Amino acid sequence: MKTYQIRLYPTKNQIDELNELSFTRSEIWNELLDIQQKSYENNKSIYNKFDLNNMLPKLKEKYPTWKKLNSKSIQTISTELFGSYRSFFNLIKKDKNTRPPKKIEFNDYHTITWNQSGWIIKENNIIIINKISFRYKSNLDIKNLNIKEIRVKHVRNKWLCDLIVNDEIKYKNDLNIKTNVLAFDLGLSKLATGIDNKGNQIVVENKSKKINKYFQKQIGKVQEKRSKTKKGSKRNKKLRKDLNKLYHRKNEQIKQTLHIQSKKLANMNYNTIIVGDLSVKKLMEKEGTNKKKKGIRKSFHQSNINMFLQFLSYKCQSKNINLTKIDEKWTSQLNCLTGKLFDKKIELNNRKVKLSNEITIDRDLNSAINIIKRWFENHFASMNEPLDLTNVLEKYNLSNETHKSLPFMVI
Repeated sequence: MKTYQIRLYPTKNQIDELNELSFTRSEIWNELLDIQQKSYENNKSIYNKFDLNNMLPKLKEKYPTWKKLNSKSIQTISTELFGSYRSFFNLIKKDKNTRPPKKIEFNDYHTITWNQSGWIIKENNIIIINKISFRYKSNLDIKNLNIKEIRVKHVRNKWLCDLIVNDEIKYKNDLNIKTNVLAFDLGLSKLATGIDNKGNQIVVENKSKKINKYFQKQIGKVQEKRSKTKKGSKRNKKLRKDLNKLYHRKNEQIKQTLHIQSKKLANMNYNTIIVGDLSVKKLMEKEGTNKKKKGIRKSFHQSNINMFLQFLSYKCQSKNINLTKIDEKWTSQLNCLTGKLFDKKIELNNRKVKLSNEITIDRDLNSAINIIKRWFENHFASMNEPLDLTNVLEKYNLSNETHKSLPFMVI
């Protein structure tokens, strides 16, 4: 599935109609939420999406205004609510502070989704959504797209429509079997440090952290100026717009950077990419209030590791690459040369680790080697050639010089 975006140009009357539909959507969500809450209070269980969909005809008779919204769109709301509850029950097992789905306020516009039907694409850049005819602008010929779902949203005073398209993955019918495996250790100073089964080292720079730091300084300056203005004044409103622009630019630049980095990785002809199964949320919620732990939490927040993995995941899927997560416990504390724990605990500020009296390498590289070795231990039958660490040491002459590092490619 791929998502394309077009811009809508609604008239004032059409904007009023969209706001009415958004109000109806919020009303439906809140009503179905009440039904789920009562069901859980009485029976300690909730209705599934099919049960909720079966209730909709009677609820439409009870609330005639619901008929303004396309029936498929209403069914999408019940599916989203059931999905929210299912996520809540899964997350609460891991985190007791997880909050259940809540009611939607009627003040702002909320994104409306139409699934399978509810739209018609016409000539002269006209699209009819929920029987409302909109003028749109796009560089794509959307008539030829196999659209499965659309979402109308209001972002930064712009009306946008997301088109979710069914884009089938085309597999190559050839006998060229890729046998390269790449393993990554995710980190903070560098977003990822990797090594493949041929002994090549690849480093993904943490560019998103740099972008975050730059924009946070600019945002801090504007916030300081705004704090000195009167609430509701022209100056206050102008600075608020400036803040929104800065946040938008920051987010867009981070997304663009991570898209470029993940695309380069997916195009590097590997058949398997292995990453450590890193729970960023747990690391950010570690107990402690000292400056060191606050700094670690802040660095994880600025690095956008989850977003990077999300982008890499769907790009690998489109190229038929296996993206595998593996348990990375103790990989930074194990000596990749001997397979034993180091004598002393390796702290986060220790950027180098001593494998022997002659060999000292980067700690992230040591972790990446342990990750790829652990993967091969569990994949004896794979057609990939395992990493030969002895050949790597000889290839780069690491056994003769201390503090000498492997040549690496930077992304």
